[in-house]
Amino acid sequence: MRNIEFKYINLKKAYIKLKEVSDIYDGQNDIIRDSLIQRFEFTYELTHKTLREFMKYLGVTLENSFPRTIFKKAYVNNLISDDKTWINLLEDRNSTFHIYSEDMPKEIADRIISNYVSAIGELIDNLEKLL
Repeated sequence: MRNIEFKYINLKKAYIKLKEVSDIYDGQNDIIRDSLIQRFEFTYELTHKTLREFMKYLGVTLENSFPRTIFKKAYVNNLISDDKTWINLLEDRNSTFHIYSEDMPKEIADRIISNYVSAIGELIDNLEKLL
């Protein structure tokens, strides 16, 4: 199995687990919310690592391997359709390390459900077409 396929399979598995918990989160249960955020963090890490591998596969030159650069190149190469959502996703992921208020985890969880799960699902669909 090629490295690109291995990374894709792992990303898809992580996405399925993220989707699973996003489907049961009711906005009330802190344990489920925390699980949602944890799975989001893990899935996020796999998105940019998998995208970096796909960029190499497509012959796209990356100036660096920072997630922001990778997401911008993914947008230019039609692997994602909304670069602003992915930049917000990146910023929310970075914010999860510095949660100081009670409201922030709920706000991030709401954005995960309303924006990020579908964006990651779209990415997975687009990557699958390339394999």
